[in-house]
Amino acid sequence: MSAASLSRINRRLGNVIAVIITLACPGFAVALEPESDAELENELKFLAAERQIVVTASKLRERVDKSVATTSVITQDEIRQIGARNLLDVLRLVPGLGITQTMVGVREVEVRGVKTLLSDKVLFMLNGHPLDHNLNNAGSILLYDDLPVDTVKRIEVVRGPGSALYGANAFLAVVNIITLDAKDLNGFQASSGWGSFDTQQYRASWGKQFNNTAEAVLHFNHTDTNGIKSPVAQDILSLQGKDSLAPGKSDLSEGRNDLEWQLGYQDFKLDGRYIKKQTGAFIGTSYALSNQTEQNYEDYFLQLSRNWKVREHLSIDTRIYHDSFSFDNLSQAEPSLFNRNALIDKRTGGELQSNYQYSDTQTLIAGFIYVAEEQYGIIDETGATPDSLQTSALIFGKNRTRDHWGVYAQDVWDPLPDLRLTLGARYDEYNDFGGTFNPRMGFNWEFIKDYSLKFSYGTAYRAPAFGELDLTHPFVSGNPNLSPEQAETFETGIIARPIDGLTAQAIYYHTHISEIISLVPGQVTALQYANSGSMLSEGVELESRYDFSGGLQGSYLAANVVFQNPVQDNRQVADVPQQRANLQFNWAFDTHWSAYAHVLIKGDTRRAAGDARQDVPGYALLDLSLLSHNLFVKGVDVSFSVYNLFDESYYDPAPTSIPGDYQQAERAYFGHITLRY
Repeated sequence: MSAASLSRINRRLGNVIAVIITLACPGFAVALEPESDAELENELKFLAAERQIVVTASKLRERVDKSVATTSVITQDEIRQIGARNLLDVLRLVPGLGITQTMVGVREVEVRGVKTLLSDKVLFMLNGHPLDHNLNNAGSILLYDDLPVDTVKRIEVVRGPGSALYGANAFLAVVNIITLDAKDLNGFQASSGWGSFDTQQYRASWGKQFNNTAEAVLHFNHTDTNGIKSPVAQDILSLQGKDSLAPGKSDLSEGRNDLEWQLGYQDFKLDGRYIKKQTGAFIGTSYALSNQTEQNYEDYFLQLSRNWKVREHLSIDTRIYHDSFSFDNLSQAEPSLFNRNALIDKRTGGELQSNYQYSDTQTLIAGFIYVAEEQYGIIDETGATPDSLQTSALIFGKNRTRDHWGVYAQDVWDPLPDLRLTLGARYDEYNDFGGTFNPRMGFNWEFIKDYSLKFSYGTAYRAPAFGELDLTHPFVSGNPNLSPEQAETFETGIIARPIDGLTAQAIYYHTHISEIISLVPGQVTALQYANSGSMLSEGVELESRYDFSGGLQGSYLAANVVFQNPVQDNRQVADVPQQRANLQFNWAFDTHWSAYAHVLIKGDTRRAAGDARQDVPGYALLDLSLLSHNLFVKGVDVSFSVYNLFDESYYDPAPTSIPGDYQQAERAYFGHITLRY
């Protein structure tokens, strides 16, 4: 039976069911689904085209295969197909990126063999707005590791240095999360999901355009889960005086509420997001298995922007914004030892960017930014019970302000129809550590039809975090004389489209990181932060995708394989694999049904120097998803996913201070339904 016949049968069956529901429940009307095969085909073609466009790589709209940057784009349609529950479910599919558990409960984002506890070398953005509000630890992962993706339109991931455009923290990668706008919604949407570990997700979205002069969008997300419930080793429980609990399980419960808004009138736009998040306990040196351990985070930003059309080929983008991040955490480190830590970070700034289309083949941009940052409200208390806490020495440092300005410029020029050149640079000046200059250059040359050679060079920096500057722990101290970390990256590769529907890419990268901020023996305390050492990360990223045509429109087969070799002190960097692969297959066997399979393969993970334990073994995981689109009633999508189908026992590496390793989730299930009106 042909795909078209199956489509007609499903549509007619849906219409029959709709009539029955309407007759049985007169107050509940269900719209009959029209003949919409052509409409669905057009939607699939539109989504395929969207995957070929990127704006994050150069702050200009350009085709992915024309950009000099190494870029991946994941569309809303693909996010639904893979059954993603949160942001990290999507990012783990990107070549060069890996996701691992940490001792404090959050997940780390590894990029090209480099990772840190709070992923501070990756810049996360929401609709182009930087999300690194945590001045104490510099990263965004505390709040955005479990970001729900129901309201996400597309995710653009640019690997390599991005400081020439985006400044601090755009060190190894930039992740831009682009959400649904008024045109995408044009009405009301709701979704809900339920799954293993008592996971629940609920979302409501509304968007509308008013006479092409005004628009409004409102998204609300709620997520709650009891965590992955990893088994806890007997020796960990014994260290915490909890022998009676063994064998136990971790209790990393998480709950969050997100509210996002976008309001537009003519050329003005007011947007922002508010997040309130609460998490429980996880295994670590300072986090015990206790239902009294509670981590509370609150975060929001407001941004007012306007596009000024000066003349036909010249426009100016302006924006001002205010960001706030705070936490108030209570942790039980031992049976009779509780700690409470809290602080507030504020950031206020603005940006002006001019965009000049010099000709049909050349566009120039230039911009200026200014940011004022402040940290205050620091609380550090200890006690035998949560009700008997008293002020102790400041672990998180001191109240601090930071002023920062920067200027940047970029030229994107096509001197020939098959050659793109990009040249740019940025200078940033900080009041507490001085200035840093970061250039960027590259080309993309289609030397033979459907075969392109690309090359890029760039540098990046990560500014010292307030915690690294001011820490006053009895055993670890900050260093006010820190300089920013620096990265220098060369990339080269080839993109091939040998036949219709097939795209293949091979990228070689070479990144040298210097002025690494790390802990070294100190004069006043046992350890002190300092710029010490360097690191070399190089590797090859291979990826390919074949999009089927004809009756399998929307079906694809994709694979990426990474070989990476990060080296520090003449030794392979610990806790990251040398090989990782993703295999994906999506089969749209009907305009209403698709099935998705994903295999993640990760190589062995080497231990740190002096760690006598065996290397963490590699593993292979299989995930499956089934998605129905407009199956019975137009506007209703239903999906069901199984993760780790074969219930593989696998682990992420733990430091030597933690007996055993972090066992990850067993087989898990997740069901999801979306309604569009």
